[in-house]
Amino acid sequence: EVFQIGWRIHNAISGYTKVTKELSADSPEAIESLLRMLISVADAAKQEYYVLRGSGVGEPLGVLNADAAIGVNPVTSGTFAYADALAMKARFKAISGGGAWAIHKSMWPDIGSMEVGTGGAVFQPNLVAELGSRLLGYPIDESEHLPQAENAGCVLLADFSAYLLFEKGGLEIEFSQHADFLNGNNVWRFSRRLDGQPWVRDQITLADPQGGYTVSPFVYFND
Repeated sequence: EVFQIGWRIHNAISGYTKVTKELSADSPEAIESLLRMLISVADAAKQEYYVLRGSGVGEPLGVLNADAAIGVNPVTSGTFAYADALAMKARFKAISGGGAWAIHKSMWPDIGSMEVGTGGAVFQPNLVAELGSRLLGYPIDESEHLPQAENAGCVLLADFSAYLLFEKGGLEIEFSQHADFLNGNNVWRFSRRLDGQPWVRDQITLADPQGGYTVSPFVYFND
């Protein structure tokens, strides 16, 4: 079914920081460069949060809160095992042919100790080399915006090409010498107007003869 997406442009990302007039006068170029870099980091982090966990109320709708998302329950509560990764892959459908794991950093102990069948390690122990960065063919990325281990959504297998971000005007950075004049501060303010949501609205039912088997570009571990 083809549907029209309605966008509600929110001033979703905004903030400000104060810099003393003395510091601004002593190193104006260095301060401006530093602040622009830090603002860009904060802006990217907030966008990541919205794409993953946005509520959709006055802000973008994140994939973990979307109707299209599928939760896969653990084989053993409190543990993310190889069988759980396989179960997630079995419910995953890439839209563009791609996909990636997103995990909270606290999931590495489970991933690093994964075993297959009778006890063979998924990742061969090596105290020198970095732990494998792919699982079942998909790259593993970290996100601090996902829940910690043993919480629903601590692991996500997603194709983010099924998500749309709509923005108007880009990142705006403004400077004022007057907003906090009485306290001897200059003020830097930043904002970005945007909205976002998955364009895959619901879970997808496969066309097999049995029927009823659903897949999604957004599959999370429901621990």
